[in-house]
Amino acid sequence: MTPVDVVVLLVGLGLIAFLGWWFFGPKAAVAARLTGGAQEIEVVVKETYQPNVIRVRQGIPVRLKFNRQEATDCSNRVLLPDFGISRALPAFQTTVVEFTPQAPGEYPFTCWMNMYRGTIVVEPNGQRPAVAPPTARVLEEAAPRADIAPARVELAVTGGDCPGCFDAIQDYLERLRGVEAVQMNFSTERLTVAYNPQLVSPRDIQQAVRDLGYQARPLRGPEEATDLGIVTRRGEVADVTRRFLVAAVLSVPVVLGAMREFFPLLAFVPSVLHDPLVQFLLTTPVVVYSGAHFYRGMWSTLRHRTADMNTLIGIGTGAAYLYSAVNTFFGGFLAGLGLPVAVYYEVVAVIIALVLLGRLLEARAKAGTTAAIQRLLGLQARTARLIRDGHEVDVPVEEVQVGDVVVVRPGEKIPVDGVILEGNSTIDESMITGESIPVDKGPGDEVIGSTINKTGSFRFRATRVGKDTALAQIIRLVQEAQGSKAPIQRLADVVSGYFVPIVLMVAVATFAVWFAFGPEPALPFALLTSVAVLIIACPCALGLATPMSIMVATGKGATLGVL
Repeated sequence: MTPVDVVVLLVGLGLIAFLGWWFFGPKAAVAARLTGGAQEIEVVVKETYQPNVIRVRQGIPVRLKFNRQEATDCSNRVLLPDFGISRALPAFQTTVVEFTPQAPGEYPFTCWMNMYRGTIVVEPNGQRPAVAPPTARVLEEAAPRADIAPARVELAVTGGDCPGCFDAIQDYLERLRGVEAVQMNFSTERLTVAYNPQLVSPRDIQQAVRDLGYQARPLRGPEEATDLGIVTRRGEVADVTRRFLVAAVLSVPVVLGAMREFFPLLAFVPSVLHDPLVQFLLTTPVVVYSGAHFYRGMWSTLRHRTADMNTLIGIGTGAAYLYSAVNTFFGGFLAGLGLPVAVYYEVVAVIIALVLLGRLLEARAKAGTTAAIQRLLGLQARTARLIRDGHEVDVPVEEVQVGDVVVVRPGEKIPVDGVILEGNSTIDESMITGESIPVDKGPGDEVIGSTINKTGSFRFRATRVGKDTALAQIIRLVQEAQGSKAPIQRLADVVSGYFVPIVLMVAVATFAVWFAFGPEPALPFALLTSVAVLIIACPCALGLATPMSIMVATGKGATLGVL
């Protein structure tokens, strides 16, 4: 063993120790600032979360402002599983996520593909801010309920002096005369109120929420559920396709030129393609354009003391490209020093092309998983024919209220759920039940919105409208399932958090060992073996297999009627 070998081994051990501290050592947390009664902090979403460790206090509402400055698919949703939050993040917009941590500890937040990760550190002994008592304009002791069926209204709630303190709204509305039940969905900021229409109106409920300092907007149609994750992926598919085509087209002559001397069948390949300078010119666009995302992601993750699949691909192909470029332009100088001269452009081009092919297939598969929900949305009726003042009036389906009398003629879609008052017909309910034979219906029978009336005409009273219809609930369930995390994904999150840094340490150890104990020429062998460790260990499947399986399964299940 030469002194050079000893130095390389010692440097390798030092680098492994540094990597261990860099990735697993204590990281500085950024404290949220108290603003308007809530702990507020902006999180920039660009190739990672910045900052990715956030410190907050227990019991005080937290307001995370996710400023997404990219359009890549992996960051279009943020998950906070411990708080039941799954929120879509529109590209180049700021999305506010609010919650109140009740217990100290460390809580992860991730993108839906588990590539971006962060931690919320909740410190104990925080004091919850007091909520100012609401004005009593509509606040009264609950009166005896009238003996009629309750109606429902759903509101989107935003703003307020204490975002996240939604229990104050719930307490307030429960004391409002005529309100029978209040349900607040913290993850989607949706408020559902069951009320007695003889004692209180939706306008009164909306005004009561505004009296507390919040904004309240009524929700009607199920298409408003699109913020739960229906995002177009055509742009991403087109971008990845362009990058893959450039890499594929340019990598073919590079590979043929590199393999020309090893396979007699490739004698037809022009010898100019074997020239290192020509291979450099062909490979550079692949690195600069097709692989640019890998290198930006590598730098961003390393800078923030994290690592993902971009780290492995970027370091591996970057090392092979730079080594080959040095040998291309300084080959004579290196040969004069007795060092071997070799280039590996074909390795760089093929690896980038293959990884992009994988990403293209993934993007196309993910784009296909939204097709089932889009088809479900397409099943909705657009208009309804109501009886008002003794006349039939066509109105948008969003304007149908519980208790309205709806007229349905042969061949029309049933706009909302309800109960038949008069008339008989046969109804095709295959979109819900999967049964292809139409079902006979008469007075007193229930009908389901978006099913098709076949033969007769009838009138029915609306019982569930908007987001309460069966179709809207189906759409909501499928969307929430696609944005949720299965228990096995928690294990994948933990494993991937340690996997990539360990692979980097193994690659450093591989280089040092092969350089010191491997065959001659030591440097090329050591470099190639360490690069091979980085590339082969790419954790794409570890991070993507489980969420992809969930999305494909739920989308396919909805298409086939498995609900």
